[in-house]
Amino acid sequence: MKFKIGDKVKFLNEAGGGFVSKIDGPSLVYVSISEGFDIPISASELIKVEPENISAKFFDEDFGKKETLSAQEIEELENDNKISRFVKKQSAELKEGMSLAFVPQDQIRTMFGLVDVVLLNHSPFDVLFAFFRKSEEKYLGQEYDAIPPYSSFLLDSIHRDDLTIWLEGNFQALFFGASMEKLISPINEFFKIKGSKLYQENTFKTLDLLNKKAFVQPLSDLKYQTLISKTEETANLQSVQLGKDIEKALGIRKSLIDQHKIGLLEAEIDLHISALEPDYKQLKNHEIIQMQLNYFEKTLEDAMIHQYQKLIYIHGIGNGTLKNELRKILKTYPDIQVKEAPFQLYGYGALEVRINYR
Repeated sequence: MKFKIGDKVKFLNEAGGGFVSKIDGPSLVYVSISEGFDIPISASELIKVEPENISAKFFDEDFGKKETLSAQEIEELENDNKISRFVKKQSAELKEGMSLAFVPQDQIRTMFGLVDVVLLNHSPFDVLFAFFRKSEEKYLGQEYDAIPPYSSFLLDSIHRDDLTIWLEGNFQALFFGASMEKLISPINEFFKIKGSKLYQENTFKTLDLLNKKAFVQPLSDLKYQTLISKTEETANLQSVQLGKDIEKALGIRKSLIDQHKIGLLEAEIDLHISALEPDYKQLKNHEIIQMQLNYFEKTLEDAMIHQYQKLIYIHGIGNGTLKNELRKILKTYPDIQVKEAPFQLYGYGALEVRINYR
């Protein structure tokens, strides 16, 4: 039997009942009882009680609450269940801003069971948002609401067969504060996720803000949002300053790809292990290659988020293992072109990556 927030229910195997206050997957329901507690119970051990049907004649009782919950009470319960505060405010893994996360409900077997689709507000602002999924040539409105600072918002809990309908869409948002010296421009971000990533177990990594394994798709970097001003001249000046202001106020570090910037939308990344890990002599060969590939993928994804067009990856000569692995990964990106970097600058030890944006 399916339940929804606010349903009046009775326990099948013991006396009493209450009102559904939270639904955690298809089999676990939280029931608010007259003593003021919310207790978890299997959905199979509950029966829904409605005064109009036959079951009510046998099971209906006064559970210490009014017969039905008001629409406002149901809405408040639903919102409470959707919004969760982060375990911690500062993250070593996630930029200040907005992100979309896919969180397996089964944290041990991440390839099985339902997946929670969650918006992450990693900022000190309230965020008013609208979220759209792309379906063929249309955008379907999935949700609109508000997220408190440093909180997550549950968009939906889905079966794995439905992951494909969440791979592409649009996110729009406004930042709100009770008192703001400068207004931050709205977000209007189109996103597209590579589907194969959601079907690889090593994609789901523990996110410190949630203390859960998740795949995270960044939607905005707060320090790159421009400011809104009354005059164009002031706006231009403030836009330049915004990144510095946000970075100073919130302790945001320079983005990963910006640390390697060598020109306008160009970066050079040295993948020599000595450049990535000073204390590398204790590492085994497979640990070294894995560290290099991890850093490669992180910088590549960050470059795409920030619309970089040209990347130079210095892999060195060695036995060619790293270079071959890089090419294998790059082949999975249809909008990326790869060639040997200029010989006069890098010899045979680097690849040049060009990213095309549609």
